[in-house]
Amino acid sequence: MRAGALVLLVAALVAAPAWAAKKSTSKAARRYGVLATGPSAEAASKAAISALKGIKVPDNRLQEEAQKYGVALGTDQAYLALSLSMKLDAVVRVTTLDKGTSQIAVVQVRDGSTGAIVDDATWKASSGKALGQTLSKQMKPRFQKSLTGTSPPRPGSLQPVPAAAGVAAVAAASSTAAPPAAAASLSGPPPLSEPPLPTGAAPPLPTASAAQADPGVVGSSSTSSTRLEPGRPVLDLAAGAGIFSRNFSYNQDIYQSLLGYSLGSGIAPAVKVTWAPLFGQRGYVTGHLGMSVGLKSTAVDGTSYPSQLLAWGLGLGYRFLIGEKSHVGLELGYERQGFTISGTPASPRPDIPDVGYSALAAGVDLRFSLFGPVSLLGGVSYRYLFSVGEIGTAAWFPHQSSMGVEANLGIGVMLGSAFEIRIQGGLQRYGFTFNPVPGDAHVAGGATDTYLGGGVFLGWML
Repeated sequence: MRAGALVLLVAALVAAPAWAAKKSTSKAARRYGVLATGPSAEAASKAAISALKGIKVPDNRLQEEAQKYGVALGTDQAYLALSLSMKLDAVVRVTTLDKGTSQIAVVQVRDGSTGAIVDDATWKASSGKALGQTLSKQMKPRFQKSLTGTSPPRPGSLQPVPAAAGVAAVAAASSTAAPPAAAASLSGPPPLSEPPLPTGAAPPLPTASAAQADPGVVGSSSTSSTRLEPGRPVLDLAAGAGIFSRNFSYNQDIYQSLLGYSLGSGIAPAVKVTWAPLFGQRGYVTGHLGMSVGLKSTAVDGTSYPSQLLAWGLGLGYRFLIGEKSHVGLELGYERQGFTISGTPASPRPDIPDVGYSALAAGVDLRFSLFGPVSLLGGVSYRYLFSVGEIGTAAWFPHQSSMGVEANLGIGVMLGSAFEIRIQGGLQRYGFTFNPVPGDAHVAGGATDTYLGGGVFLGWML
């Protein structure tokens, strides 16, 4: 009896280390790397990391590891290199796409031991925030089984190459790599059959062009890029028409001899162009042109005088991007605005000076996404005046000093992915101090020249 008990005790002691090791291994934390790109990358990354208990893969890490191991971006070998370096069981690649009124997430699960895709799915939501909430709820049950079957790569699966050779190898391999999925025929089958999606998930994309294209592949047509900010237009063209009014009035008109001017309404078509090719769509060039049509000024006695408003400007700006669709832009530019009243053969022009403002304008341009397709638009600027036209000549007020301000506010509503209706209102106001001296042709303390307007514009964003 004692001998039997002794044998059992020895067997238990021998088996205990192996059992403990097995138990420790089974409970070892699995590592899932999350790599997210696209306009809703931030929300998608946070959701995936939270749902899968994953870790974030830095933006440039995939490219760095591909260069380090001399493999082509977008291939299984590149993801194997990433998994080897970060000791990952799997890489979860989330590519987000902006379809105007909806945000799409295409998710791929890649096995760490091979870098190959073992599962994928697609979800759609009305906004980046809603997309993140959907992923938080549905990613774990959708991918739990496929993630359990992944494993980390064996040490030594790939060997690093010298830095120079690594860069050359990436360049050479990319030229011979399989063509990106965007080149697949619309009628051809996708490279990986789409598994059934959970309730609430969007159906798979109809082609492999967006779902399977890897933003890291050289020549890929994916909307993600290391140089451009995804989902933001490079070129913005806007055209429309507005109604404006003008009020010019003097103050401290000692002799009550100066004529003011008031215009109830006029029509002015306008265009605006913004081109953002610099610094990942942060740096931009902007220009605008507006001009009244069919405008006449009418005197108290009913006499009409042809009149003209003309405004244009050119400038440079830099945007500080906020979230997926919002920004604050700083602008510096040249502005020209003039208002003239002409006489007729039968009626000489009234004794009201023309104005022609040339200014250096410095200001702020704002866009804030409110909800869905609706955004708040706005801006404000200060105008340092170089010249003011006839009103600043010796015939009127040669010792004047002046300045100007501008402000605008509006609402933009997206129509699909490329067009936006914009309803905007604006104010330009110029202030004068005349500083009269004895001998001046006219005497007054100062004046204000105010323009109010509003209009509807159609924006086309590319």
